[in-house]
Amino acid sequence: MEILKVGDVVQLKSGGPKMTVQRIIGADKSNMGLRTLDEALKIQGYKTGDIVCQWFEGSTIRDAAFRTESVIISL
Repeated sequence: MEILKVGDVVQLKSGGPKMTVQRIIGADKSNMGLRTLDEALKIQGYKTGDIVCQWFEGSTIRDAAFRTESVIISL
């Protein structure tokens, strides 16, 4: 898997909607709010380098964390 970056378009290996990488877990060490969110995600089993993505379901924007191993870059 190549290194993902903010703005990449990805899709779950199992299919589903195209999603945009919103942020990388653990990448922003200067923002205390994001650090707190990242620590909560790590408690749930995510690790530094995993991603948070956004996508649309109709006109509703959704977001969630994903392990990098579960996505592929979408063309």
